[in-house]
Amino acid sequence: MLLAAAYLGVRVRGSMLGVLIDTRGRFSLSHFQLVLWTFVVLSLIAGVAAGRLLTAVPDALSFSIPSTLLAVMGINIASSAGAIVVKSAKDVQAPERIAASDASDRPHFSQIFLIEEGALADKVIDITKFQSFWFTLILVAAYVVFAAIRISELGTAVTALPEFNETFVLLLSISHAGYLAGKMPARQGEPEGLTVSAKLAGAKAVPTPRAPDVPPAEYVPRNPVRTMNTTEK
Repeated sequence: MLLAAAYLGVRVRGSMLGVLIDTRGRFSLSHFQLVLWTFVVLSLIAGVAAGRLLTAVPDALSFSIPSTLLAVMGINIASSAGAIVVKSAKDVQAPERIAASDASDRPHFSQIFLIEEGALADKVIDITKFQSFWFTLILVAAYVVFAAIRISELGTAVTALPEFNETFVLLLSISHAGYLAGKMPARQGEPEGLTVSAKLAGAKAVPTPRAPDVPPAEYVPRNPVRTMNTTEK
């Protein structure tokens, strides 16, 4: 899956992380979250299935996925779809206020933390994105470690993927709700650089003007170096 994602990213976006880039040409937190959870869940399914096949367990695919893990995937898919809806609406309503990226104004991974609309686009951290990123990363890491330990203990006796704690499911849903709520307000002003409206109009980047050379300022030293007069004895 990682190889396929990297290949498609290079082919479509010119970057191995291209699968994380949205229609605005920017790195997207919702893309990152959905790709991460998809990779984790599919890896667990493939690992358990392969282990049961290699040990000749009858009906190797007869194991279940807990409802809590399905809920986690549903939350991420719904959050990604919601983010797409909000972005699409804003791209239509006020494209001149939305920051965009392209080959000349290249995307960078830190965009998943940054405001992407208004005069402060790419200048201020969006706290709703920041919290959602860390909730996702920590919960993914905790679940992967727990699942690895649980599966190694059970071995071929595994009949289901490990449960995801219901409290953590609720916590994750609150985090995603906060992330989506943070995308709703319309931020005023226009961002510096490329915008969605300019990108759709086929705008081209212009060279950044070079600042003129400014001579260094002069000053009177507080402790000047004394030079010896050659005529003094």
